[in-house]
Amino acid sequence: MDKKYIELALKNITKYGDTDIFPFPIENNVFFDNQDKAIKHLKKFDSSFSENIDKSPPVNISTCSPLGYTGFRWATQIDPEWNAYFLALVLSIAEESEKERIKTGHKVVHSYRFDPNYENGQLFNLEVNWRSFHLESLEIAKTDKYDYVVTCDIADFYSRIYHHRLENALLTLNLKNDTPKRIMGILQKFSGTNSYGLPIGGPAARILAELALNNLDKILKLRGVRFTRFVDDIHIFASTKEEAHQFLNFLSIKLMNNEGLTLQKHKTQILSKSEFIKLISSRINADSEDGKTRYRAKFMALPVRYDPYSPTADEDYKEIKKELESFDILGLLNEELRKSRIHQQFSKHLLKSLSVLDSEIVSEAFNAIVQRLDLLYPIFPNLMMAATYNFDKLNSKAQETLLVSLQELVKTDSYIIQIELNAAYMIRLLGKKQTPENEETLSILLKKFQDSILVRSWILQVFTNWKMDFWLSDLRSSFPTMTKWERRIFIVASYFMKDEGSHWRNHNKKGFSDFEVLIRDWAAERVQIKDWNIPL
Repeated sequence: MDKKYIELALKNITKYGDTDIFPFPIENNVFFDNQDKAIKHLKKFDSSFSENIDKSPPVNISTCSPLGYTGFRWATQIDPEWNAYFLALVLSIAEESEKERIKTGHKVVHSYRFDPNYENGQLFNLEVNWRSFHLESLEIAKTDKYDYVVTCDIADFYSRIYHHRLENALLTLNLKNDTPKRIMGILQKFSGTNSYGLPIGGPAARILAELALNNLDKILKLRGVRFTRFVDDIHIFASTKEEAHQFLNFLSIKLMNNEGLTLQKHKTQILSKSEFIKLISSRINADSEDGKTRYRAKFMALPVRYDPYSPTADEDYKEIKKELESFDILGLLNEELRKSRIHQQFSKHLLKSLSVLDSEIVSEAFNAIVQRLDLLYPIFPNLMMAATYNFDKLNSKAQETLLVSLQELVKTDSYIIQIELNAAYMIRLLGKKQTPENEETLSILLKKFQDSILVRSWILQVFTNWKMDFWLSDLRSSFPTMTKWERRIFIVASYFMKDEGSHWRNHNKKGFSDFEVLIRDWAAERVQIKDWNIPL
């Protein structure tokens, strides 16, 4: 494999994370701090692929992620070592895959157009996205040619993609290597006995998913169907209601016969031109007669993502803060909290905006938030991320109120933290402050989620930072039976155990894998930094 794809994969992972669902694993920090060593390791990993896939297969974390108030979706966090390699492998075929797709100039398919930036690790064209999909649909609908629009959504898209159909798509790329075989071999390990499904949440799966739908896009275009698509969302334009039904029937048949996929019944509609224009305009633009809707739409249009590690971080911060000054963030938040159900995307946008606001406003915001944690259940991970990021901004009273509220969720066994993903994000936040109450709360969670690799791994990181030597010492004998995730964290934890940790490493070093040696060497360098802790 070309080294440039490994470098691109590592840059993407370290800057944007391995997934948009799970907390970032400790290994991402290793990839960032020791990129050259990580590249060398993955090159060696690539040369021994057959041995690795058989003797050291990936140990992934799969769990339910909340989808709305009562729904769930299955999500997977790939073993970090395998995730980096898998992404590099998919990136090596992404350019050929993109060439096969309907060109972006046709403004049809707006999802994940591969346009890599090898300097910063960005993989996709940022101008072609969910918003451009809706804007293009809006422009088409406003023409005189169409009077009806079909809006539909493919059911369980990622989790139902058939492997043999994806393999056929890979083989059509005419690659002169065994990369398709390797990709399919890894997917087989991911899915176990199932012959379908992609791990939801990472860019490799997005690239493969788009390739899987490429034939459908071409068939619709050849049939003369005017449509736009963003991932599993499809808009089809028709002159008459009869034609709309005809196109919907055609799409349903081709989806089932060619891809083994179906449309979600409750999300499939045939709308009149005026209904569709009104729906999309209110969703993305300020084209509404309602002043409140225009105000909210303008807020949603603001790019509030702030990257503190950007070379222009200071300028970005000032610019975003200036743009937000014209909005009453607390007013918008309180308005949302008074509802019976939140608008999830809007609420996420509000939480992101807190990163550039003053301490007093952020403290007041969280004082309001903790009163309605149940309302924010669908976006609880986003809430915990925002709270963790802004925790040091909160005044002492707001910090205490927030922590007590979370402790109470655990004591009462709230449904909110019965989801292990929610529990993991909450553990990161509790790890910001060591108190007897937080220690007790994490102990309860450890017992409750004793079979969860995700929860156990994050509690291990927090207890390591809290220098709980007695607890770490008690874990030593269980090292041989730990999962890969816990083994790697415990190796790092051993550096917090002083002489005991040193003796333990010397005794166990012959049993460390190559990747564990990389983790060990990284930890040895990091602990030389005064007051260093595992990044949470």
